[in-house]
Amino acid sequence: MARNEKEESIHIGLRETITLILPYFQKKLWGQIKAVIWIVLYLALFQLFVLRIPIKEAGLITFGISAVVLGLTFFLEGLLLGLMPLGEALGLRLPQKLGLFSIIVFSVLMGVGATLAEPAISILKACGSKVAPWDAPLLYFLLNEGSHFLYLSIAIGVGVSVVFGMLRFLFGFSLMRILVPTIFILLGVSIYAYFDENLKFISGLAWDSGAVTTGPVTVPLVVALGIGISKVAEKNEQSSAYGVVTLASLFPILSVFLVGMYFSEKLPKPMPEEIFFKQGITSEQAKLLLGDSHGVPLRKKTSLTLTSNPKEFYQKAKDNIVDALQMAMRAILPISIFLLLFLTFIIREKIPYPEEVFLGIGFSVIGLTIFNFGIIFGLNKLGDQVGGKLPSTFRSIELVDSTKFIPNFNPKSVLKAVNEEGKEEKFFYLKERKSYTGIPYHEENWNQKSKIYEYVPIHGPIFGKEDNLLGYLVVLVFAFFLGYSATLAEPALSALGNAVEETTVGTFRKSLLIQSVAIGVGLGTLLGMLKILLEIPLVWIIVPVYLFLLILNTFSKSEFIDIAWDSAGVTTGPITVPLIIAMGLGIGNQMGTVDGFGVLAAASAFPILSVLLMGMIVEKSRKLSLRDSELKEK
Repeated sequence: MARNEKEESIHIGLRETITLILPYFQKKLWGQIKAVIWIVLYLALFQLFVLRIPIKEAGLITFGISAVVLGLTFFLEGLLLGLMPLGEALGLRLPQKLGLFSIIVFSVLMGVGATLAEPAISILKACGSKVAPWDAPLLYFLLNEGSHFLYLSIAIGVGVSVVFGMLRFLFGFSLMRILVPTIFILLGVSIYAYFDENLKFISGLAWDSGAVTTGPVTVPLVVALGIGISKVAEKNEQSSAYGVVTLASLFPILSVFLVGMYFSEKLPKPMPEEIFFKQGITSEQAKLLLGDSHGVPLRKKTSLTLTSNPKEFYQKAKDNIVDALQMAMRAILPISIFLLLFLTFIIREKIPYPEEVFLGIGFSVIGLTIFNFGIIFGLNKLGDQVGGKLPSTFRSIELVDSTKFIPNFNPKSVLKAVNEEGKEEKFFYLKERKSYTGIPYHEENWNQKSKIYEYVPIHGPIFGKEDNLLGYLVVLVFAFFLGYSATLAEPALSALGNAVEETTVGTFRKSLLIQSVAIGVGLGTLLGMLKILLEIPLVWIIVPVYLFLLILNTFSKSEFIDIAWDSAGVTTGPITVPLIIAMGLGIGNQMGTVDGFGVLAAASAFPILSVLLMGMIVEKSRKLSLRDSELKEK
């Protein structure tokens, strides 16, 4: 019916707009603060009161964490307004307007684009500087000069996963038909890699890559697309909206292994540092490993530079902001443009609520820029500091970041002492404020030209003698609570909990799922930490755990199997990934472990176990309730 009255547009001023938006923004911001504050407080208090070491650059870290919170607020709101509606619209229209081949092509491209947009994937490159090229050439290559091969392989792995996920929605086959053979292939490849000198060092990276991919961009996009397709598919009796996230975390593992196998033969094998520097590698290998400049990176152990001046700090901060903006634009704009063009020109549909979609894309770019900047100066630094100092609970460690440069040092002030074995040792007294401290003297730390003595403080062991058991136990308890509390901070887990409570009609409560997943991640993080401390090969953990999971699947309902395997994917988001990776590499460096990866892989496996077990308990409880009801009716 035509309307005769004239429609009047409402004009809202800037002040009124801000008044309307501000409470909503405050609510979202407070939600992120509540999610992150506990894990940050836990790390800070542990370092201050258990490790008894002051937090270096505390102001900068606080600023960085604030940026993480603000960035996540903008980023998640941008996803909600921009990319998710596009994913849902495409999911609904694709089966109606395109054939199977076109859906496959679209799924691959969307999976690749979404993965490259993941904020956590950039964390992997930041870890490259912590690996020495002579210890693990292939691992070093994939994290430095060959990082684009790593990213692309992960993205293609997710693209293939999305294809299988969409086919499952369209044809309605069980998740187990893909899951079981994929797991067996991955375990077989991992066992093969264990016996290869180069490949064994990328096992942790490959399995961790599977966890990194399932972040705040890929999960909502893939799930939105899958839900849209499942709504219009005819043969979806055996499939649910779950399961596709699981696949997205498995296929990247295989693709990283395949890329590793290709480059393994082109790169040198691990060798001692001395041989590496004495022409231990060919010029082709040097070019591939270190780039055109052939510049050999030095490990962090050498002298630290003195604190940069404000001008240098400003320039460094400016460069990092520009880098963060470029990374955000490269991540968000290609996938957004691809989805918009596909919807407009291939599907020939109008963009739903275009103003909101474009605003959402803008928010995503702004949010990811702030988030990337905050990760560099906030969570990464804090996780690295705590991880690097964690071994001081059971072993003496060098506090490299607390190195002191003593000017005008006079060797005549050096004294001699006798140790318990009767051997002479040199030392000198250092006056700090009103107290005098005995400092061991090492001739190689004194620079005769500059007359500066470089002193690296030694800390620990805090809980007894060297390698004491109590110190190890403290580290393992710390790892459990780190995994547990970081999981509670993940935004995707709450969304999964709501969906699970709704689809199980309240029998599997949201709080029960969240606690099951958090305990599982805590146990997995504990086991991953044990792997680093005792240098246990990852394959010894992964193979028995996944075989046990497959056995457990045969006793579980398909409904809970899908939820359990997806739970592993959503736990490893923008909070957990940088913290656990930084901590794992930090403690790995202190322990002299070449490969500090693998903690995420273990942390992803145990939530599947805990949720499957909880699902069996819930199902048993449900059956008992039904039986009681039937008996009462009789």
